[in-house]
Amino acid sequence: MQLKKIDDKQVWNDFIKTNSFEFYSFLSSYEWWEFKEGFWFPVLRYGIYNDNRLIWIVPLIKTIAKRWSYLFVPHTPLILWSYFDVLWQIKNQLIQIAKDEKTSFIRFNPPVNNSFENYEKFKELWFHIAPIHEHAEDTHLLDLTKSEEELFQQIKKKDRYYINRAVKEWVEIRIDNEQDHIDTLIKMHQEHSKKVGYHAFSEKYIKNLYKYFPNNIKTISASYDWQIESILMTIKFWGTCVYYVAASDIKSKKFSPNYICQWEAIKQAKKDGAKIYNFWWVAPDDNPKHPIQWVTSFKRKWGWYDYFLVHAQDLIVSPKYWITWLFETWRRIKRGYYYVIPKK
Repeated sequence: MQLKKIDDKQVWNDFIKTNSFEFYSFLSSYEWWEFKEGFWFPVLRYGIYNDNRLIWIVPLIKTIAKRWSYLFVPHTPLILWSYFDVLWQIKNQLIQIAKDEKTSFIRFNPPVNNSFENYEKFKELWFHIAPIHEHAEDTHLLDLTKSEEELFQQIKKKDRYYINRAVKEWVEIRIDNEQDHIDTLIKMHQEHSKKVGYHAFSEKYIKNLYKYFPNNIKTISASYDWQIESILMTIKFWGTCVYYVAASDIKSKKFSPNYICQWEAIKQAKKDGAKIYNFWWVAPDDNPKHPIQWVTSFKRKWGWYDYFLVHAQDLIVSPKYWITWLFETWRRIKRGYYYVIPKK
């Protein structure tokens, strides 16, 4: 099997849209690679054809850091045939590309279910478990093929009360991408990050998301007494809508507008044709010490199921990788993050 470059946006996206992959996100889309190129990240896009039929796509985002350079593969490769069989056949070609690009490793954030067997298969291919994540691996998904009434009823009674009370209190919902709405999202997101203690996206990062996903991004807010108390952004790609950026400044705690804002986002995603609502990153367990447990508990209130991906896997190209491994291991421990490998 030979890798061939793909520079046709429609070919890339149609491959994802016309095949039933178990997991994908906007990180799998061609728009995401354009977004990364907007930040001067070189992106190499490859595919594998069999009898003129595209069966495999993989993007390689080159990350150049002070201490190391590497290639990153987020929520891909997407493969029609046996995932690990194809990976085995093209592994050496990927290593050669990494050498040509003068990088020390390739990091995969694979769209593969988190199971003991899959870890073993990566191990057999000489992959090494990455010291830290880069994108969402532990996610929470909501099935939007259910009716709106079913979705509402699977929310806990107490949380349904918050939504109904907000309606009675005339909480105003706004859904648009007007500049003042985007500016409010950016401002509240950065202020909220300082209050809660997480790393905020930059103003340029968020504005570029609107630039490269103009038709698939929604800004939704909930206001009470003319003041926005909850605001969020979703990004839809084909059948999956991701809850990606959010912030709040809750004054009305008796009916916390966070609930009605999230509910309106879910309804909007369903209206736009999404089949899955992805709450994005959640903690891998119920450990109260996990850095994002505070938001995980909120995301899991909406019902349905967790979907965990295999933790990031590194294909080592150069001994310099171990310098990266030591630094990132120290950083992960310092921040309190961890991953869970299923037992046999």
